[in-house]
This record gives sequence, structure tokens and C-alpha cells, in this order.
Amino acid sequence: MQSTWISLSFWLLGIAFFSYLVASIAYAAGVIGARRAAVVPALAGAGGPGAAAGTAWYRTAPELAFRLLTLGTAAHALGILARWQGAGHWPTSNMYEFVGFMAFTSMLAFQVLYRMYRLPALGTVVAPLAVVILAYAYVFPKEVKPLIPALQSYWLWLHVSTAALGEGFFAVAFGAALLYLVRTRDRAGRWGAAALEGVLWAILTLFAFTVLAYGLRNVAGMQWVFSLDGKTVLYHLPPVIGPAGAAVGEKGTLLGLPLPLVAAPAALKGKNLNTLLFSVLAGTLLYYALRGLLLRGRPLGEGFAGLVRGLDEDILDEVSYRAIAIGYPIFTLGGLVFAMIWAKEAWGRYWFWDPKETWAFITWLTYSGYLHLRINKGWAGRPSAWAAVLGFGVVLFTLIGVNLLIVGLHSYVGGD
Repeated sequence: MQSTWISLSFWLLGIAFFSYLVASIAYAAGVIGARRAAVVPALAGAGGPGAAAGTAWYRTAPELAFRLLTLGTAAHALGILARWQGAGHWPTSNMYEFVGFMAFTSMLAFQVLYRMYRLPALGTVVAPLAVVILAYAYVFPKEVKPLIPALQSYWLWLHVSTAALGEGFFAVAFGAALLYLVRTRDRAGRWGAAALEGVLWAILTLFAFTVLAYGLRNVAGMQWVFSLDGKTVLYHLPPVIGPAGAAVGEKGTLLGLPLPLVAAPAALKGKNLNTLLFSVLAGTLLYYALRGLLLRGRPLGEGFAGLVRGLDEDILDEVSYRAIAIGYPIFTLGGLVFAMIWAKEAWGRYWFWDPKETWAFITWLTYSGYLHLRINKGWAGRPSAWAAVLGFGVVLFTLIGVNLLIVGLHSYVGGD
């Protein structure tokens, strides 16, 4: 019976993934169609009796996308419940479960904010972000394992679920803030435009990271095996950066380059650092390929700005602020208060300055600073948007960088 529930959860998460993916395409099609209709009068219905009927698709696409997201969110929720039933514990105990749960909370937060503002363009950022996050979950082992002693507590779902829900609202705030920065790119100046390009490059690198980690682990079957101190470390990418203690060149060469070229410091996870290196290279290639193929070498931000020219920047600013105002107290409760209580119960102290604890605290400080500057100093517009983007960057580093690169008390699982 357990395997039946787990299999059902995989099917339901698959439905959620493809619903989010198709919804992302529908949102993008709606925004592009609306923009083209605004620029070319014939597409708006001025080209003859049949023109309006032929272009009704771009008006209905956002509503179709939202229905697909609603379907996907419902399937995702049922998938989480099915895994809970099959595993016998709340499914946020490893990276596969937690990352998948965060994708769900981002969609849940989007449902709340979308019903408040009905802003289809927001879906063009948040829905693809949920797709990438959920795809990233599939990088990790999906098997159900017994909980280690530190996780055998009701604080598991209280701490992790509320922290993830707060981060889901931060994801929506990031989406609105990014749209604001793209919308106001023409007033950003040279450095502001360059910083925006950096954010877009980072998003593409995250996408490349997910594709590489999943594809080379689950599809290509490539592997290099290191045996060190009685432990086996399996690489699915050429080990340019080897694990701590590995000898230079012990796995041969690749195009004349010794494998590994260097060994990672003991405090870092060499396998995941190696994947990050390849992801940066792939993300950079993808960034310049998109510029060359779609925009004839022009910056990505410039191309996207033309698609969102009609958006109300004040509404985008308000949505980002509202999402953080909702997510902040939820994250504070789950990410700090519940976390400290659980740490006292599990490890005997409220705080250890463990890397994950430290970066959760940095996340909280970042959003505390955002709200302080917004409420007391009148920060709005571009400064506020950049703070929201920075905040979610810290969230992603806490989720990806800390879990995959740094060894600490929260290092329950590895990754590729």
C-alpha cells in the first residue's frame, strides 16, 4: 500500500509539473499577443471582420493559464498528501520533498496575489520559476527513507512548512520586482541595465543547473567514482573539481585537462561545486545564444522591456511589497522562531551558527531591512524592487548553495 501512495504522488506531481509548464507558455503567449496587438492595429481587430475573432486567443490565454495553474496546484497538493500517506511522515524531510514543497507554496502564494490583482504578466515570471524549482526537486533521490532521529518531531512540518510558505510569497515578490525592473529599464541608466542583465543571466544559469543536474544523473548515465576514506563519491559530470582528498589527474584527462584539476576544500562539497562550475558555463552560453538568436545581440532586458511596456509600474511595485508583507511574518515564525525551538529540543541549544541557520538569519535580515526602508524611509520603486530581487537571491542561495556546497548540521542529503 505504501508504494501505491508513493507512485500516486509521483503521478500527481507530474500532472502539476506539466500544468505549470503549459500555463507558463500560455501566459507568455498572452503577453506577446497583447503586445503585438497594441503595436499592429490589424491584430487588434482593425484588419477586417475576421481579425478580432482570429486574435481572441491572446485575450483568453491568461485565463486558461490561470485555470491550468489552479489544476496544477490542486494536483500538487494531493501529491504532497499522497506522499505523506505513503511515507508515514510529513514530506519535507529531504531536499526532494522540501524543494517540491517550495514550488507548491510559490504557486499557492501566486494564487492569492493573482486573485487580488489579476495581473497576467506576473504569471510569465512566477509560473516558469515554479517549473524550474519543481524540476530541480527531481535532481535529488526520490526514495522514501526512515526519518533520522533529529527529524522525528512534530516540529518538522511546523518549521519547514511555514518557512517554505513564507519563501513562496518571496518568490512572487521577486517576480513582480523583476517585471518592475524590466518595465523601467529605460530609466535605469548604464549600471542599472547591466545589473538587470546580471539577474537574467543568473536565472538562465539556474535553469542550466537544473537541466544539467537532472539530465546527467537520470538520462545520460555518465559517472566517475571516487573512493576516499571508505566513502564513495559519484560524479555525473567530468570531475574538474574533485572531492576533498582527491589526487590531481587520478581519473585521467579530458581534452588534455587532468581530472580532477583541483580538489575541493574539506568544508565544501566538491561534487556539487563541480556541477555549479558547469552550470555557470552552460548558463553563460545560453544567455549569449538567446541574445544572438532572438535579439540580434541586443541585451535581453531590452527585448523583454518591449513586451511589458503597457504594465502599470505602480501596481507591480505594490504587488511586490504586498507579497513580502504577507510572507515576512510567516517566514519569521517558521524560519526563526520554530527553528530555534526545534534546535533546542533536538540539539540542546537554540542557536549553533550552522550555515543553514546563519543564511536563514541573513534572509530574515534582508527582508527586515526591506520593510524598514520601505515603511520608515519611503523606499519605493527601483530601490524597493532591487531589495526584493536581492532578498530572493539570498533565499535561493540558502536553498541551493548552502544545502549543496557547505557541510553543516542541516546536511541530511547530498545532490549532484
